[in-house]
Amino acid sequence: MIIYKFGGASVKDAAAIKNICQIIGKVKRPLTVVISAIGTTTNLLEEIVDAYFSGNDKALELFDLLKENHTSVIDDLFEEVPAKVSSEINALFIELKTKISKPSSDQFNFEYDQVIGFGELLSTTIVATYLNHIGQNNKWIDVRTCLDSDDNYVDANILWDSSKEKANAVFPDNPAALYITQGFIARDPNGFTTSLGREGSDYTAAILAHLLGADKMIIWKDVLGILNADPDYFDVTTKLDLIPYHEAIELSYYGARVIHPKTIKPLQAKKIPLWVKSFIDPSQKGTLITKGDQPQPLLPNYIVKKRQLLVTLKPLNFSFIGEKDLVFIFTLVTKYRIKLNFTQNTAVSFAFCANSSARNMQDLVAELEEKYEVELSEDLELITVRHYTPATIEEIQNKHHVLVEQKNSNTAIYLTVAN
Repeated sequence: MIIYKFGGASVKDAAAIKNICQIIGKVKRPLTVVISAIGTTTNLLEEIVDAYFSGNDKALELFDLLKENHTSVIDDLFEEVPAKVSSEINALFIELKTKISKPSSDQFNFEYDQVIGFGELLSTTIVATYLNHIGQNNKWIDVRTCLDSDDNYVDANILWDSSKEKANAVFPDNPAALYITQGFIARDPNGFTTSLGREGSDYTAAILAHLLGADKMIIWKDVLGILNADPDYFDVTTKLDLIPYHEAIELSYYGARVIHPKTIKPLQAKKIPLWVKSFIDPSQKGTLITKGDQPQPLLPNYIVKKRQLLVTLKPLNFSFIGEKDLVFIFTLVTKYRIKLNFTQNTAVSFAFCANSSARNMQDLVAELEEKYEVELSEDLELITVRHYTPATIEEIQNKHHVLVEQKNSNTAIYLTVAN
């Protein structure tokens, strides 16, 4: 079994879908293909969730835009739209519209997960039907029938034992099989949809690779492989040919956008190699993630996180920051589900950095203000350098106004004022 994963950019329109279908058609079977929502559909669905949860009629306007976007792709893809496509897509739209036309519960994360997965259900239905239309017979699978999770909505945890049993039944060992399924979603014990975290389709593919004992996994991107820096922020970048599992985990932990942070561990556990390749030019070798000691070539790797917020806390009673304070702070952070990108503490203060757009941040700050003096620094950037050199450190310090610095033998982290 080989696992392919295609992200939203690879299915953004009819031409892109035809391209990935050519790539799928050239690989030997059995093959399982995990596909994300089309283009920026997930962003649009998040807007729908926000409007729906707020009781705003705008949810239905956004729904009409979602439907229009997908109908346009379908019309461009088929000269004459098959009745099966119209029927299956319309059924999904009816289900979603029915959901957002009813009153919302008071549980945002639950409502988010009941809506957000429609992007993947729509995209995979379109791709699977088009593949059959051009003679590439496949089986569409609702991944929720085999991936069990807990009910930690928005960031659910996979129940590995029951998922393994179901996955091997749903994806039988058929040497001629082509399976099309969704990333990002699973199902809790009560039958409700859960999501595995934003950009979680990579993780879904890795889960299936682990459960099915895949020979390899390939993530298809719009870049030639994993680069040592984000080309959106750096003019000169170099492709890495090989990255050890442990290094890939470090890079994703610090925020590298190419791979979801949870992707590597399921693959490493079974020594399944992961390739990151270009769907624009499939002939290129790409980047291999596998066993090893050091990346090849060994270069400084830059990771940039924009739109960061620094929260600095000082006790109102002029006391020190002790263990009880840290327990209290992290309990609140967990309560409000804030992901911390950076922390630093002294005897009299504790600071943390998080995405400024993080949901519930205002509620967290309000509760912290009951016990601490809270100082907020906004419009910041977090720059992480793996395998730094004296020259790279000097360059960052010369080009940026550095507020906070942390270094160990392999990694340097800088919180800077945005340029």
